[in-house]
Amino acid sequence: MSKKTILVPVIICVLSTLSVTYFNFTQEKHEYEGLKVEQLIEKFGYPAEVHEVVTEDGYILTLHRIPHGRKKTPQVRPPILFVHPFSLSSMDYVHFGPNNSLSFLLAERGFDVWMGNVRGTTWSRKHKTLDPDRDSAYWDFTLYELGIYDIPALIDHVLTTTNHDSLQCVAYSQSASLFLTMQSEKPQYIEKIKLLTAFAPAVFMKDPKSPVLRYLAGAWELEEKVLNALSMHEIFNTNGVLASYFRFICSGNKIFVDLCLHHVFVMFGYSYDELDMSLIPLFSLNTPNGISLKQMIHTFQMIQTGNFQKYDYGLEKNLELYGQEQPPHYDLSEVTTPVALYYADNDWAVNIKNMGKLVRALPNVVKEYQVPLATFNHYDFISAKNVVNLLYNTVIETILEYR
Repeated sequence: MSKKTILVPVIICVLSTLSVTYFNFTQEKHEYEGLKVEQLIEKFGYPAEVHEVVTEDGYILTLHRIPHGRKKTPQVRPPILFVHPFSLSSMDYVHFGPNNSLSFLLAERGFDVWMGNVRGTTWSRKHKTLDPDRDSAYWDFTLYELGIYDIPALIDHVLTTTNHDSLQCVAYSQSASLFLTMQSEKPQYIEKIKLLTAFAPAVFMKDPKSPVLRYLAGAWELEEKVLNALSMHEIFNTNGVLASYFRFICSGNKIFVDLCLHHVFVMFGYSYDELDMSLIPLFSLNTPNGISLKQMIHTFQMIQTGNFQKYDYGLEKNLELYGQEQPPHYDLSEVTTPVALYYADNDWAVNIKNMGKLVRALPNVVKEYQVPLATFNHYDFISAKNVVNLLYNTVIETILEYR
């Protein structure tokens, strides 16, 4: 093969990349780009507050608050806490706008809305003594720590600030497992939650339909060794290579729009029916958010085993920490908090077949609801064009019953 033959495709790739980069740079920016969560809330005409809370192990977390609707009412407003899923943030509960975001809809119905961000994400990237950009110890946490430290700290702050004894909670995907971890390990929080609303709960995660998740989960031991050897303790930094790549292909550039969508769909499920093409740039403005390597590996372990379990450190360390060879499973039999479960058949991240196991494990499931659309996927729980009619009206009706 001649040098010219080799150089031609290289030159074409370079010129194509430069052209697309120029297009992305010169096109008009999305109106939400660069805004903080509280700025976007205010842009929509709502009041916004920012609160910080320190966890028992020193992490500084941020909560965003919508204390009331556009018009303040004198009534007592019950608090409700939203917590985001894997690699998202509180931004994902507001950037689809007042007419399509459950947070705003509940604020208009008299709720005091709080949105918490767990450690490592864009808005909770602080610690009393550790620097997330320099100290690998900052990233030494699994899903267990998120459940026993972050969720209780968020709940305690909301209850103290609002002078309430209990609240409602909205969890989406992985955050559902964090709430249940907390309640299994810290049963004093069971009575503090009047209702846990769980969208696509990633608790039992066996056999996801996504081929990418299946592959990654099957190779978790190799991934753990390789990434630890490379000192990659943080995954999905908002300013990292992967985030930059997503911003590049999901910028609204028509050349790459299909590539962007395939990246989303191969993880969450193919669903063009409920996709608002104008919102595609929002996929990458604030996503992905930072997570720890151990948090990611813990997720893959639970996918592979199908168990709701603690982190698997290997035989020797498991014996040291747990007193047994395998990581213990969380006991949900005493978690008597009322739980409303919402799920979809086309969810490629959380297989609907796992819902029966979760219903049997929880003693007080007060509602089960399968979204009545065959193509509704994992991301549609917050992004679908018709999410209000398909899902939120039913959700709000149940939430109001536990007001």
